[in-house]
Amino acid sequence: MTFILTPGEGLEIKMRMTEGGKAEYAWEVQGGRVNFDTHGDGGGKNISYEKGRDVPADDGQLVAAFTGNHGWYWRNRGKSDVKVVLRTRGEYTDIKRAM
Repeated sequence: MTFILTPGEGLEIKMRMTEGGKAEYAWEVQGGRVNFDTHGDGGGKNISYEKGRDVPADDGQLVAAFTGNHGWYWRNRGKSDVKVVLRTRGEYTDIKRAM
């Protein structure tokens, strides 16, 4: 998935996963850096896996702590547009932009 974030804009992407499901991911920012929050929610539960400020890229494996939606929120705090490129693979049923 590729998307553009204008200055001050944020975007959330979520994968639907079952408890213990694993998804490998890598994302990179072209043209700047972003703040991010990797987290999950569902069934009355919430978890924050990792947060970062002014980050150009991240990669790893997300293991769902419970059945629900797990993913990322990015915010562009810079002064110009940035492009975020997200690559995922693994044990999830769907991936989509959250409203």
